[in-house]
Amino acid sequence: MTLPSGDVIDVNPFQKKFWDLASANDWVSVSAPTSAGKSYIIREWMFAELRGATPARLVYIAPTRALVEEVSEVFRSKLDDSVGVHTLPWDPEITGFERQVFVLTQERLHLLHQRLPQFTPSVIFVDEAQKIADGTRGILLTQVLDEALRRDPNVRLVFASPLSANPGVLLDSASSHECKAAFVGETVTVNQNLVFVNQVHRKPQRYSLSLVYEGNEREVGEIELPHAPDVVGQKVPLIAAAIGGVSTGNLVFANGPAEAEKFARIIFDALRNDPAIESDAVEELVDFSKGVVHERFQLAEFARRGVGFHYGDMPLVLKAKVEELFKRGELRYLVCTSTLLEGVNLPCRNLFLRAPRKGPKMHMPMPDFWNLAGRAGRWGTEFQGNIFCVDTSDAKAWPEKPGRRKRSSIVPAATMTLSNIARMIEYIDRGARKADRETPPELESSFNWLAGRFISDGNLVGLYGVTLSVEETDRIAEALGRVTPTLRLGPDLVKKHAGISPMSMQRLLDAVLANGQPEELALVPPTSDDAFEEYKTALDYVAEYLGGSFKPESRRLSLARLIVHWMRGVPLSVIIDNRARWRRDQGQEVSYPRLIRQVMADVEDIARFEAPRYLSCYADVVAQAAGILGRQMEVDAGDIEMMLELGVPRPTDMSFISVGLSRATTRAIAEFVLDPFLSPAQCTAWIENVDVEQLELPAFAVREIVAQRQLFSERRWRAG
Repeated sequence: MTLPSGDVIDVNPFQKKFWDLASANDWVSVSAPTSAGKSYIIREWMFAELRGATPARLVYIAPTRALVEEVSEVFRSKLDDSVGVHTLPWDPEITGFERQVFVLTQERLHLLHQRLPQFTPSVIFVDEAQKIADGTRGILLTQVLDEALRRDPNVRLVFASPLSANPGVLLDSASSHECKAAFVGETVTVNQNLVFVNQVHRKPQRYSLSLVYEGNEREVGEIELPHAPDVVGQKVPLIAAAIGGVSTGNLVFANGPAEAEKFARIIFDALRNDPAIESDAVEELVDFSKGVVHERFQLAEFARRGVGFHYGDMPLVLKAKVEELFKRGELRYLVCTSTLLEGVNLPCRNLFLRAPRKGPKMHMPMPDFWNLAGRAGRWGTEFQGNIFCVDTSDAKAWPEKPGRRKRSSIVPAATMTLSNIARMIEYIDRGARKADRETPPELESSFNWLAGRFISDGNLVGLYGVTLSVEETDRIAEALGRVTPTLRLGPDLVKKHAGISPMSMQRLLDAVLANGQPEELALVPPTSDDAFEEYKTALDYVAEYLGGSFKPESRRLSLARLIVHWMRGVPLSVIIDNRARWRRDQGQEVSYPRLIRQVMADVEDIARFEAPRYLSCYADVVAQAAGILGRQMEVDAGDIEMMLELGVPRPTDMSFISVGLSRATTRAIAEFVLDPFLSPAQCTAWIENVDVEQLELPAFAVREIVAQRQLFSERRWRAG
């Protein structure tokens, strides 16, 4: 296919159909198997859009920060420096380019909407669009699309999802004058072999392999393990090692981080007779994992034998390095959790799994299984892949055996929540309390969206993503009309803090006013000597009035310490050592693998997700109370959301991260960069001009600076 630039690229039928539809329609929604090459063609189409129009402002919504990093790196590597590639809503250079692409999660796009009231992209692409059905994050995705359309009804929308039966449901809100098209692709680009692996009768060391085709099983061979698995948890890693041997491209699925590390250790032990991997890249990964996480992190040990693991709570930059070494074959085995369902592009030759779950309790639905299985062979990378399903004869492990591919229907979470209008109205009339065991968080998130829309516009006309009758819309509007006049909150405050009930915000405001000293409740900078106690007090108020995972009360001081240390930029290894020291002081045993996983989980779930959401709301409500009482706020804590999500205390640190450095490297150079307010352009200049041999930096930081310098040079060269 010839591109508008004159370049010629090879495409498959699905990719050609997508290009034609996206070029001729305002709204497009496509679905195709994971291996069909959706990501490649969509990015090529976006490149063409950026090169062909001035000004151009495109948004790429990705479901996770990991995918944001992967996609933004592709854009930076393919586009010259005249095109702004932004991943952070705090980037001060957002308005400095005529052609821009924003690669964001829905949370970051929501923040960008609040920071830039006039922000209106020309195109929004939603990757992994089926996630609009996933709880509160799905509702927020609906909310940010609704806001984009509210600002500019002419914005073009493009959706892509794997194996969805009804991609057209995402286009139901298109107006009659907009051209729209939905397409279900069936293009098969790779050969995927589905293989059932079961123990041979009365022979626990031997397993039969049966190829499944058109729903029929045919035995094609057997394997013999070095020893019979002692427990069920040994089966998958031992079978993977027996089949994979010294070959590359072996992906092993695990149900959670602990199981991922356990599987990796079993494979590591099974390969004990194989020589260690002699590779500079592996040694760099070992050094990096020790420097970024902890010297006792098991990845450093396993990597030297070509075994890695990968799960959501690990630092993004470390996961990216693990993925890169696996793609290059320097890690032969990679044990992963369900983060692979989030769209990370990680093809393999062999995929091994048993009793896969989605979340801690639910068996993985078949559409998700096939989305995961799509990693076995990818268009343009691996043209054949094998999916080994272990113990398919066990109905407890596989309540439904994989067979023919199944497509699932997308039901947006907002649609599901508002399908019961009576329940929503009852929730509103009863005070719209914070989510708890009796109140689904989807109710609270939907109420926040609807209340913000109603307060701003006075109506609920034209909501994106939900189909309500006139009567249903009027009933909800009447309920909102009964409660919103009681709010003393500004409309911007309600819309800014997505997912939190405005009535809960009002109850917090009442409590702060009753205290009478809002200036004493204001958050302090994380560098303040009394920050631990002050943030513990803030968490007490948050837990009482707003919600979040900050209970029991006895845990809050520990969480406050974690939050403050994270904002200060304290290295993860130091946070881990502090936690280990505290446990020893309490007379408790320390298991480093478990401790490291717990700390990383707390950083991701609390410090980077819940704390910024709730503490930023708390800070704004306290500031509003001070305004009502005519009090002067004496302390400015800074941008709480930025400091918590990025784990850095200064705008300069944010600028270094925005141009491509990791948090670990950013904090390693912090003592050499004293100005706290450098722009991204100034940070780019610093990276290009610094003599790293004159600085005492960790080896991983030096390598990262040199690599980033090379990327800057390549972008300038492409610009001519």
